Amino acid sequence: MPGEVDTPILSRRPLVPDDKARATMMQAEDVARAVLLCATLPPRTVIEEIVMSPTIARDWSVDVAVAAREGGPDAAP
Repeated sequence: MPGEVDTPILSRRPLVPDDKARATMMQAEDVARAVLLCATLPPRTVIEEIVMSPTIARDWSVDVAVAAREGGPDAAP
């Protein structure tokens, strides 16, 4: 699973993360800083891959179960 980033799209999940869960996620600014690093390195340097994860991994088992039961954000009720 990809590392979670606290963005507005999380509000469209079947089980919306609460503030405590969102506080453990990466922020959009964290990802932006990594992109800026890549864009400002000298031409002699290449970053071929970046793997970013929050330092505190959440238990996603309930999120996955709810999503499987209810479907994605565009699923019909």
